[in-house]
Amino acid sequence: MKRTRVYRATTEGIRVHVRSKFEEEFSKPHEQKFIFSYRITIENRSHLGIKILKRRWHIVDSLGRVRNIEGTGVVGVQPDLLPGRVFEYDSACDISSTLGTMSGIYEVTPHRRRDAPTFDVIIPTFQLEVPWVMS
Repeated sequence: MKRTRVYRATTEGIRVHVRSKFEEEFSKPHEQKFIFSYRITIENRSHLGIKILKRRWHIVDSLGRVRNIEGTGVVGVQPDLLPGRVFEYDSACDISSTLGTMSGIYEVTPHRRRDAPTFDVIIPTFQLEVPWVMS
């Protein structure tokens, strides 16, 4: 039975949960291409609504290769999360080895307050690992 790990971090009442999964059917180990999907759940436990403006990812594999990726919103949208609301999405990434990590931040602003300062919400560091490496 495969254990599923859940990674969590909370910043100013915004909780981020992450689950990752190795995608064997899309990976090509002989070409050093290992594909991982991940599901992100963003839960607004604060008293303010927020809008996700940007994301920044830091991806590291066990060979020491580092990638930093930045973009607007998440999966093509800049979601608004009112207090008590949840936003979920799925995405994927590739690395060149059987082990790696991802971490990052969401840059958010209070909902409908464009003059308010933005702040960073932590995306917890999570593992990218093929199952046979850890067995």
